[in-house]
Amino acid sequence: MQTSISSAILLLALGTACARSPEEWRTGLRDTDPFASGMCALALARVDPQGCEPALPRLLELVDGADPDLRRAARAALLEVAPAQVTFLLQQYVSVEDASPDFRSALRAALVAAGPRAVEPLRAHLFERGASNPRALGQILADIGASAVGPLIEDLGDANAQRRATAAWILGRIGRPAEAAAPALRRMLERDSAALARQAALALAEIAPLDEATRAALERRAPETREALAHLALQRAGLGIVEETQARLFALGLDSFVPAVEACEAHEAALREAGARRVRACFAALALGLEPRGLECTRDPARLQSALDDRDGGTRALAALEIAARGARSAAFLGALAARVRDPQPGVAWSAQLALLHVLRCMALEARR
Repeated sequence: MQTSISSAILLLALGTACARSPEEWRTGLRDTDPFASGMCALALARVDPQGCEPALPRLLELVDGADPDLRRAARAALLEVAPAQVTFLLQQYVSVEDASPDFRSALRAALVAAGPRAVEPLRAHLFERGASNPRALGQILADIGASAVGPLIEDLGDANAQRRATAAWILGRIGRPAEAAAPALRRMLERDSAALARQAALALAEIAPLDEATRAALERRAPETREALAHLALQRAGLGIVEETQARLFALGLDSFVPAVEACEAHEAALREAGARRVRACFAALALGLEPRGLECTRDPARLQSALDDRDGGTRALAALEIAARGARSAAFLGALAARVRDPQPGVAWSAQLALLHVLRCMALEARR
C-alpha cells in the first residue's frame, strides 16, 4: 500500500514540476521531511539539468533508499542530467569509499549516459598518477564506445608506456567500433616492448579482421603475442571466449590465476588425487605456455571424457588439466573443453579455459613441424 501511495505522489509531483520555479525546488531541498526533499530533488533535476547540482547528493541518497519507486526515479534522473553534471558524478565515483553496489552502479550508468562529455574528464582522471580503480574507469570509457576512440588513438602515441598500454586495453574492450585504431595498434605491435606488443595484439584480436599484415606482425612478435593468437584460434573454431578468459589474457602476471587455483584446491577430490602442489604447478605451467609437467595424464581418452562429465567439480577440473597434459593429442576434446568453459564452478571453468588454450597452442606448433 505504501509503495502505491509513494508512486502516486511521485507521479503527481513530477507531472506538475513545471508549475514551480527552479529556485522554489532548490528551497524545498532543505525540507526536513525526507520524502518532500526527495521530490524536490527529482523535480529540480527535471526542470533544470544544468543547475541541479544541489539536488545530486539527495538523488544519490534516494538511489540507496528503501522505496523501489524512488530508487528507479532517482536513477532515471541521474541518467537525464549526466551530460551536464559529469564533474560531480565522476568525483563521487572515485572518492566515495565503501559505496553500496546500487550507489556505484547508478553513478557508473550515469557516466556512460553522459557519453562524449564524459570522455575527457574520465581520461584526465584515469591517467593521473595514483588514480583509483583505473580498470573500472577504463571500462566506463569502453562502454561509452565510439566517441572515446579518437582520444584513445591519441593516447597510443603518448610517450608514457603505461598510458599506451591502458589505451590499447580500452580499445580492445570497445571492440569493432574501434577499428580506426588498428593502424596505430599495428605500429605499437611492431615497435614497442614485449609487454606493450602483447597488449596491442590482444586489442587487434578484438577489433580488426585478421588481414595478412596483422598476421605477419603477430608471428614476428611471438611468443609475446601467443595469447592473441590463441584467442584468434578460438574465434575461428567458433568456440567463443568468456569474460574470465579475457581478464586472464590481459593480465601480465600470474595473479589472475589465484582464484582458479584456490577454487580447484577447494575440492577435496582434486586434492586427494593430485595434491595441491601439483595442481599449482600445472596451472603455472599452462599460464606461461609451458608443458604442464607437474601433472601427467594416466587415463585413457574414454575415462578422461567420463571424468570431464563427472558430478564432482574437483574431478572435472582435474580431468581438464590432464587433457592439457596430453597436448596436441587432445584435439578430440576441444568441444568438450569449450563446454566446460561455462561450468558453474569457477575452478572447473578456469581449468577448462587454460586447457583449451594450451591444446590449441600445441596443435599450432604440431602443424608447423
